[in-house]
Amino acid sequence: MSFNFDERVERYHTDSEKWLKYRDQDIIPLWVADTDFRVAPSIQQALQARVAHGVFGYAHDQGALANVTADWVSKQYHWTIDPDWVVPLSGIKPFFSLLQQCLLSTEQRSICHTPIYPPFTQSAISSGREQRHIPYPIFDQTNLLHSPLPALSHQDRLFLLCNPHNPGGRSHRRQELEQLAAYATEYNLWVCSDETHADLLLEPGLSHTPFAALSTECEQRSITLLSAAKAFNLAGLGCAVAIIPNLELRTTLRQAIALRMPVPNCLGVTATLAAWREGADWLNAQRDYLRANRDHLAAHLTTLPALRLITPEAGFLAWMDVSALGKSDPHKWFEHHGLGFTDGAPYGDPQAMRFNFGCSRTLLDLALSRLTQAVNAA
Repeated sequence: MSFNFDERVERYHTDSEKWLKYRDQDIIPLWVADTDFRVAPSIQQALQARVAHGVFGYAHDQGALANVTADWVSKQYHWTIDPDWVVPLSGIKPFFSLLQQCLLSTEQRSICHTPIYPPFTQSAISSGREQRHIPYPIFDQTNLLHSPLPALSHQDRLFLLCNPHNPGGRSHRRQELEQLAAYATEYNLWVCSDETHADLLLEPGLSHTPFAALSTECEQRSITLLSAAKAFNLAGLGCAVAIIPNLELRTTLRQAIALRMPVPNCLGVTATLAAWREGADWLNAQRDYLRANRDHLAAHLTTLPALRLITPEAGFLAWMDVSALGKSDPHKWFEHHGLGFTDGAPYGDPQAMRFNFGCSRTLLDLALSRLTQAVNAA
């Protein structure tokens, strides 16, 4: 079956956060992490059938989400899990704050790299916990966990990992994860690994290794976060899972989730089940399209030496160093030139932009044309 990722789907007149931001402005939305592609036909059909039923009361998936998650990680990552380990979530961002409130006293800290996806750092602030930041050598592609990991104290208790990395797009190698595992063992850390971009590996021959899959010990100190949201463009439907092998930890977090977070809604569960049961062919086709977009973007930026690009190994987000342009507010400057990138400042680098290339090739070409004009006019 063929899928049309070249289709330009009108989103200005929907509830799209991505497109509403620049409505009535000549600015291309290239920021928040959703794509402009229609979902897989199997997902749309499943949602239409569920909507046709017409009743949307409180939902209970009766273990279907846990069983499908177990099948998916087995097929995709060669990781065997017990479905009992799977805890449904209505979202990942609020879970970061809940996790820190549950696992850390007010005197304890979490740890994460920087630059990083902003909810990692914002969750520490919102939960009233301190956080230690480890500089992440984002433009050194040899080994992104090789920078010296600092000595820790008893206050440091939770490591927040993003694999593949957002915004860098790096898929961490097994050796790198084993280094982190040794570090976690030495300091007795919990490790929460956000792996929501894992299904979008673009490098042929590259495979994703979940942190928890390294060993039984890693399983017992881990929380793995997964969702079909990024790979299948379902971010608006509010459904994710946490895989928590440690029984005591899982019990604690289940109780906290039940008190503080809603359950995934019935449409989110329906879409996720359809994605992970029937969406593999569509996903493979999307990977091919995104790989071609990524390579097209990377080739174009070789003609713009003022910009330094990290070519992502996974996902549809590219990180650009724009410091050579010498702009005090590069995000506003690019908006003036019709380009709505994600500002790098909340990630930890105000002289960087995140470029969402999860769009049709024609829209990408328009963005690259504007980018060239902007840089040449700088």
